[in-house]
Amino acid sequence: MNRMIVCPVCAIQNDEYAITCSSCGSYVQDRIPTLDFFATLWLMIESPAQAFKKIIMAEHKNYVLLLAMFLGIAVSFGLMAVQKSGNSFDNLLPLLLFGSVFGGVIGLPFFYALTGLLHGMAIVFGGSGKYTSTYGVTGWSQMPMVFLVVFVLPLMLATLGLWLFSSNPNAFQVKPTVTIVLGGFAGLLAIWSMILLIMGISKAHKVSIVRSTVITLSVISAASLGMLELYSLFNI
Repeated sequence: MNRMIVCPVCAIQNDEYAITCSSCGSYVQDRIPTLDFFATLWLMIESPAQAFKKIIMAEHKNYVLLLAMFLGIAVSFGLMAVQKSGNSFDNLLPLLLFGSVFGGVIGLPFFYALTGLLHGMAIVFGGSGKYTSTYGVTGWSQMPMVFLVVFVLPLMLATLGLWLFSSNPNAFQVKPTVTIVLGGFAGLLAIWSMILLIMGISKAHKVSIVRSTVITLSVISAASLGMLELYSLFNI
Protein backbone atom coordinates (compact mmCIF):
# COMPACT_ATOMS: atom_id res chain seq x y z
CA MET A 1 0.00 0.00 0.00
CA ASN A 2 2.94 2.37 0.68
CA ARG A 3 4.09 4.08 -2.52
CA MET A 4 7.14 6.30 -2.36
CA ILE A 5 8.40 9.24 -4.42
CA VAL A 6 12.13 9.55 -5.01
CA CYS A 7 13.52 13.07 -4.66
CA PRO A 8 15.14 14.15 -7.96
CA VAL A 9 17.80 16.12 -6.03
CA CYS A 10 18.99 13.86 -3.21
CA ALA A 11 17.35 10.53 -4.21
CA ILE A 12 15.74 10.11 -0.78
CA GLN A 13 12.39 8.30 -0.79
CA ASN A 14 9.38 10.30 0.35
CA ASP A 15 5.75 9.55 1.08
CA GLU A 16 3.50 9.63 -1.99
CA TYR A 17 1.60 12.60 -0.52
CA ALA A 18 4.72 14.65 0.25
CA ILE A 19 5.12 17.97 -1.53
CA THR A 20 8.70 18.65 -0.45
CA CYS A 21 11.54 16.25 0.26
CA SER A 22 11.91 15.32 3.93
CA SER A 23 15.69 15.48 3.57
CA CYS A 24 16.64 18.41 1.35
CA GLY A 25 13.36 20.33 1.13
CA SER A 26 13.19 20.25 -2.67
CA TYR A 27 9.80 19.97 -4.33
CA VAL A 28 9.03 16.38 -5.27
CA GLN A 29 5.61 17.15 -6.79
CA ASP A 30 3.37 20.13 -7.45
CA ARG A 31 1.43 21.88 -4.68
CA ILE A 32 -2.37 21.69 -4.79
CA PRO A 33 -3.60 24.83 -2.98
CA THR A 34 -7.32 24.35 -3.67
CA LEU A 35 -9.75 21.99 -5.39
CA ASP A 36 -11.87 22.89 -8.39
CA PHE A 37 -15.40 21.57 -7.84
CA PHE A 38 -16.33 20.40 -11.33
CA ALA A 39 -12.84 19.17 -12.24
CA THR A 40 -12.62 17.13 -9.04
CA LEU A 41 -16.17 15.85 -9.45
CA TRP A 42 -15.36 14.60 -12.95
CA LEU A 43 -12.09 13.06 -11.74
CA MET A 44 -14.06 11.22 -9.02
CA ILE A 45 -16.05 9.59 -11.82
CA GLU A 46 -13.14 8.99 -14.18
CA SER A 47 -10.44 7.92 -11.70
CA PRO A 48 -11.38 7.86 -7.99
CA ALA A 49 -7.86 6.84 -6.93
CA GLN A 50 -6.32 9.90 -8.59
CA ALA A 51 -9.10 12.12 -7.26
CA PHE A 52 -8.56 10.96 -3.69
CA LYS A 53 -4.80 11.51 -3.98
CA LYS A 54 -5.47 15.05 -5.15
CA ILE A 55 -7.98 15.62 -2.32
CA ILE A 56 -5.57 14.30 0.31
CA MET A 57 -2.75 16.49 -0.98
CA ALA A 58 -4.88 19.64 -1.32
CA GLU A 59 -4.03 22.32 1.23
CA HIS A 60 -7.68 23.43 1.39
CA LYS A 61 -10.42 20.80 1.27
CA ASN A 62 -12.87 22.93 -0.71
CA TYR A 63 -16.60 22.15 -0.91
CA VAL A 64 -16.56 19.44 1.76
CA LEU A 65 -19.17 21.24 3.88
CA LEU A 66 -21.38 21.74 0.82
CA LEU A 67 -21.22 18.01 0.12
CA ALA A 68 -22.01 17.36 3.79
CA MET A 69 -25.22 19.38 3.40
CA PHE A 70 -26.28 17.21 0.48
CA LEU A 71 -25.58 14.15 2.63
CA GLY A 72 -27.76 15.58 5.40
CA ILE A 73 -30.69 16.18 3.03
CA ALA A 74 -30.36 12.69 1.53
CA VAL A 75 -30.25 11.11 5.01
CA SER A 76 -33.24 13.18 6.15
CA PHE A 77 -35.51 12.11 3.31
CA GLY A 78 -34.25 8.55 3.57
CA LEU A 79 -35.23 8.45 7.24
CA MET A 80 -38.66 9.85 6.45
CA ALA A 81 -39.19 7.14 3.83
CA VAL A 82 -38.10 4.39 6.24
CA GLN A 83 -40.17 5.75 9.12
CA LYS A 84 -43.22 6.37 6.87
CA SER A 85 -43.40 9.97 8.02
CA GLY A 86 -45.97 10.75 5.33
CA ASN A 87 -48.60 9.26 7.63
CA SER A 88 -48.20 12.35 9.82
CA PHE A 89 -48.69 14.90 7.01
CA ASP A 90 -51.78 15.84 5.00
CA ASN A 91 -49.87 17.08 1.96
CA LEU A 92 -46.37 17.07 0.54
CA LEU A 93 -45.33 20.70 1.06
CA PRO A 94 -44.89 20.68 4.87
CA LEU A 95 -43.13 17.32 4.62
CA LEU A 96 -40.69 18.77 2.09
CA LEU A 97 -40.10 21.77 4.33
CA PHE A 98 -39.50 19.59 7.37
CA GLY A 99 -37.18 17.24 5.47
CA SER A 100 -35.12 20.08 4.02
CA VAL A 101 -34.79 21.93 7.35
CA PHE A 102 -34.05 18.75 9.30
CA GLY A 103 -31.48 17.71 6.69
CA GLY A 104 -29.82 21.11 6.82
CA VAL A 105 -29.67 21.05 10.62
CA ILE A 106 -28.30 17.52 10.96
CA GLY A 107 -26.03 17.59 7.91
CA LEU A 108 -22.93 19.12 9.45
CA PRO A 109 -23.10 17.46 12.91
CA PHE A 110 -23.75 14.09 11.27
CA PHE A 111 -20.84 14.60 8.88
CA TYR A 112 -18.40 15.60 11.64
CA ALA A 113 -19.49 12.65 13.79
CA LEU A 114 -19.07 10.33 10.80
CA THR A 115 -15.62 11.74 10.04
CA GLY A 116 -14.49 11.44 13.65
CA LEU A 117 -15.67 7.84 13.93
CA LEU A 118 -14.05 6.86 10.63
CA HIS A 119 -10.78 8.49 11.60
CA GLY A 120 -10.73 6.87 15.03
CA MET A 121 -11.56 3.43 13.67
CA ALA A 122 -8.95 3.76 10.93
CA ILE A 123 -6.26 4.57 13.52
CA VAL A 124 -7.34 1.57 15.61
CA PHE A 125 -7.00 -0.62 12.52
CA GLY A 126 -3.46 0.58 11.86
CA GLY A 127 -4.17 3.61 9.67
CA SER A 128 -1.65 6.43 9.46
CA GLY A 129 -3.59 9.25 7.81
CA LYS A 130 -4.25 12.74 9.15
CA TYR A 131 -7.69 13.89 10.31
CA THR A 132 -7.75 16.42 7.47
CA SER A 133 -7.29 13.58 4.98
CA THR A 134 -10.20 11.64 6.51
CA TYR A 135 -12.26 14.83 6.42
CA GLY A 136 -11.50 15.38 2.75
CA VAL A 137 -12.16 11.86 1.49
CA THR A 138 -15.30 11.48 3.63
CA GLY A 139 -16.74 14.67 2.20
CA TRP A 140 -15.90 14.01 -1.43
CA SER A 141 -17.09 10.41 -1.25
CA GLN A 142 -20.58 11.92 -0.83
CA MET A 143 -20.44 13.18 -4.42
CA PRO A 144 -23.17 10.68 -5.49
CA MET A 145 -25.49 12.33 -2.95
CA VAL A 146 -25.40 15.46 -5.12
CA PHE A 147 -26.89 13.46 -8.01
CA LEU A 148 -29.39 11.85 -5.63
CA VAL A 149 -30.65 15.13 -4.18
CA VAL A 150 -30.52 17.19 -7.39
CA PHE A 151 -31.87 14.65 -9.90
CA VAL A 152 -33.33 11.45 -8.42
CA LEU A 153 -35.13 12.85 -5.36
CA PRO A 154 -37.09 15.49 -7.35
CA LEU A 155 -38.18 12.79 -9.81
CA MET A 156 -39.33 10.57 -6.96
CA LEU A 157 -41.24 13.44 -5.34
CA ALA A 158 -42.83 14.46 -8.64
CA THR A 159 -43.99 10.96 -9.57
CA LEU A 160 -44.66 9.35 -6.19
CA GLY A 161 -45.45 12.35 -3.97
CA LEU A 162 -46.63 11.62 -0.46
CA TRP A 163 -46.91 7.90 -1.23
CA LEU A 164 -43.11 7.72 -1.07
CA PHE A 165 -43.33 8.38 2.68
CA SER A 166 -46.64 6.66 3.47
CA SER A 167 -47.68 3.13 4.38
CA ASN A 168 -51.35 3.13 3.40
CA PRO A 169 -51.03 3.06 0.47
CA ASN A 170 -47.29 3.00 -0.14
CA ALA A 171 -45.48 3.97 -3.33
CA PHE A 172 -44.97 0.38 -4.47
CA GLN A 173 -48.68 -0.39 -4.23
CA VAL A 174 -49.60 2.65 -6.31
CA LYS A 175 -46.77 2.78 -8.88
CA PRO A 176 -44.63 -0.38 -8.60
CA THR A 177 -42.55 0.09 -11.76
CA VAL A 178 -41.67 3.71 -11.05
CA THR A 179 -40.87 2.87 -7.43
CA ILE A 180 -38.54 0.03 -8.40
CA VAL A 181 -36.73 2.04 -11.09
CA LEU A 182 -36.24 5.23 -9.11
CA GLY A 183 -35.61 3.37 -5.87
CA GLY A 184 -33.02 1.31 -7.72
CA PHE A 185 -31.25 4.45 -8.91
CA ALA A 186 -31.24 5.84 -5.36
CA GLY A 187 -29.87 2.56 -4.03
CA LEU A 188 -27.11 2.45 -6.65
CA LEU A 189 -26.05 6.00 -5.77
CA ALA A 190 -25.92 5.07 -2.08
CA ILE A 191 -23.79 2.00 -2.89
CA TRP A 192 -21.54 4.12 -5.10
CA SER A 193 -21.02 6.55 -2.23
CA MET A 194 -20.18 3.65 0.09
CA ILE A 195 -17.64 2.23 -2.37
CA LEU A 196 -16.01 5.65 -2.77
CA LEU A 197 -15.79 6.03 1.00
CA ILE A 198 -14.12 2.62 1.32
CA MET A 199 -11.62 3.57 -1.39
CA GLY A 200 -11.03 6.98 0.20
CA ILE A 201 -10.34 5.63 3.69
CA SER A 202 -8.03 2.99 2.22
CA LYS A 203 -6.14 5.68 0.29
CA ALA A 204 -5.98 8.23 3.13
CA HIS A 205 -4.87 5.77 5.81
CA LYS A 206 -2.90 3.31 3.67
CA VAL A 207 -4.88 0.32 4.86
CA SER A 208 -6.12 -2.58 2.75
CA ILE A 209 -9.51 -2.48 1.06
CA VAL A 210 -10.63 -5.30 3.38
CA ARG A 211 -9.76 -3.28 6.50
CA SER A 212 -11.27 -0.16 5.01
CA THR A 213 -14.49 -2.08 4.26
CA VAL A 214 -14.73 -3.30 7.87
CA ILE A 215 -14.07 0.22 9.16
CA THR A 216 -16.59 1.87 6.85
CA LEU A 217 -19.41 -0.65 7.28
CA SER A 218 -19.02 -0.63 11.08
CA VAL A 219 -19.14 3.15 11.29
CA ILE A 220 -22.01 3.52 8.79
CA SER A 221 -24.06 0.92 10.67
CA ALA A 222 -23.51 2.67 14.00
CA ALA A 223 -24.21 6.12 12.50
CA SER A 224 -27.42 4.89 10.82
CA LEU A 225 -28.75 3.43 14.07
CA GLY A 226 -27.89 6.64 15.87
CA MET A 227 -29.73 8.74 13.29
CA LEU A 228 -32.82 6.52 13.52
CA GLU A 229 -32.84 6.97 17.28
CA LEU A 230 -32.43 10.75 16.94
CA TYR A 231 -35.17 11.00 14.33
CA SER A 232 -37.55 8.93 16.48
CA LEU A 233 -37.34 11.65 19.15
CA PHE A 234 -39.36 13.90 16.83
CA ASN A 235 -42.23 11.34 16.86
CA ILE A 236 -42.76 11.81 13.12
